[in-house]
Amino acid sequence: MGVQLKKVTKTYQSGELKVKALKDVEVEIPDAKMVVLLGPSGSGKSTLLNIIGGIDQPDEGMVSVNGWDIAKATDKKLTQFRREEVGFIFQAYNLIPSLTVYENVEVGAQISKNPLSIEEVLEGVGMLDKKDKFPHQLSGGEQQRTAIARAIIKNPSILLCDEPTGALDETTGKMVLELLQKVQEQYGTTILIITHNPGISEIAHIILKMKSGEIVSQTENNEPIPAKQVNWV
Repeated sequence: MGVQLKKVTKTYQSGELKVKALKDVEVEIPDAKMVVLLGPSGSGKSTLLNIIGGIDQPDEGMVSVNGWDIAKATDKKLTQFRREEVGFIFQAYNLIPSLTVYENVEVGAQISKNPLSIEEVLEGVGMLDKKDKFPHQLSGGEQQRTAIARAIIKNPSILLCDEPTGALDETTGKMVLELLQKVQEQYGTTILIITHNPGISEIAHIILKMKSGEIVSQTENNEPIPAKQVNWV
């Protein structure tokens, strides 16, 4: 079913100033695709991600995600949608400091109706041997891998990643991207990645470019490259 937006508009009020974050955005994303979203700061990328993820709602327009009509959904329905369909990964890892790696991932499993195996997911992200460590004992890359494990343990149909490699060096960043590619292939997850690094677009099936609240181009990439071959910019 995928993701479909029609005539989506979103305006924010900042004091007396009105900022139009999205202007009549229209896009269709098929299931099980890797999508990279490029554009300068303030172009509407995070707003678009938040609307697709049910964190925010548009002022106008239609938003359908895997058959869920979420543009005008109630708070209760949006909570259910986020729990059942969506995983979130941010530049800030948002791990709970007082919980171990295993316990942080377990938090994600507890809010899912159909969670994956914690041990299998931790093994898949290369963190099973560190399952008893606390976040402060981990490197940045290890914390991000734990955050990815917490997001995918829910078995979401869509994974939304806002600058997931922004705080990482090239080697660690590519490891995280390899992991996301693995998740997409293994589970058939639709993955959207916001990035300022244009080289990362080479791993995507679809590249969306945004400017001033609008999608200015949508490009198909029939031959995505492995993450380790990305030209890091």
